[in-house]
Amino acid sequence: MYIKEHLIRTENIKIMQTLHAAGIDHKVIATFMCCEGIAIQAQEVSTVLNQYDALGSKKIPSKKVKALIYAKQLGEDDETLPCPAAY
Repeated sequence: MYIKEHLIRTENIKIMQTLHAAGIDHKVIATFMCCEGIAIQAQEVSTVLNQYDALGSKKIPSKKVKALIYAKQLGEDDETLPCPAAY
């Protein structure tokens, strides 16, 4: 199982890849993403674009992926954690 296949909001990464392929500066891409509600800096755009390709290079056991997904669900279902919207 590849982590890349389970990323949430991969369409945001695809948008960044498309804009990068069109030769648009990473500062402009970061500004565009901020307008879409995703706070990101130009250097983070570069990092995301570089690291996304690396995610598909190594396959990890599905048992580990399931553990990661389960851990994420535990955090979402835990009512004792404060709600970010309450701040």
